[in-house]
Amino acid sequence: MSLRELPEIRAFHRVEALGFELPSEAVQSFDPSLVSAEDDADAVITIYGYIGIDPMTAVDNTERRIGGALRAIGRRDVTVNLNSPGGNFFNGLAIYNQLRLHPAKVTVNIVGMAGSAASVIAMAGDEILMGDGTSIMVHNASAIVIGNKFDTQEVGEILAEIDDAMAEIYAARAKVEKKVAADWMDRHRGNGTSFYPTTAIAKGLADGKLDPAKVKNRVSADGQKPVAAERVIERALMAAAGKSATEAKALIAEMKTGKRDAAGNIMRDADDDWTALARSLTETLKR
Repeated sequence: MSLRELPEIRAFHRVEALGFELPSEAVQSFDPSLVSAEDDADAVITIYGYIGIDPMTAVDNTERRIGGALRAIGRRDVTVNLNSPGGNFFNGLAIYNQLRLHPAKVTVNIVGMAGSAASVIAMAGDEILMGDGTSIMVHNASAIVIGNKFDTQEVGEILAEIDDAMAEIYAARAKVEKKVAADWMDRHRGNGTSFYPTTAIAKGLADGKLDPAKVKNRVSADGQKPVAAERVIERALMAAAGKSATEAKALIAEMKTGKRDAAGNIMRDADDDWTALARSLTETLKR
């Protein structure tokens, strides 16, 4: 069990029509190049990027991988190095519960961002440390719904339950009333609040600062920082398919839900010019 008194949140009914959406400001400010300098240390779990199975890269940040890592570590203290803008709440909640039930100390090092579903994971730390310039971002659950009016109503009810669950977790960690945590999430029309180290520590959402020497910038062989896959595809759609930034974001969101042949729609609008899109992706990756 966690060394702290953290709430156990029950499993949610998963709705096929629901696809989670990250706030645009979280995606824009996410820097995938920030990683821990000690990822190779013993009893360390890394969670970098999208929570869940990243639809763009297939990177696995699910409870299946984290559970396997925890079983391998056994009843020892564990360190979780975290840099994520968020993703699938259900996966994030499952990981939170796994870390909460770990029988030894859990230290969460936020080396970049703990946004959205990743902030829920971070709350499971018995000790939460934040690097300089890092953030914990909390907000109302946001989703894309593909379906009819009954699907929309069901998703609305589930999103309200998810908001309540997140508020309970943040409130328990910060030792505040649930309404206080809900107000953090409600700010800016539900886009929420970003807490940087000093404020996060003062509010009880973190315990201290991470030694700057424990964070590094990951770069590629050509010396370039990695770019989030979603941003690469967004730029390529704008260049090859003539989409606006808003249209590109919407089409990427459709891809994530898997409910529509978004890629087909994109290329029909671009005269089925797959070659142009591939060329644009290649050029974007070089930048």
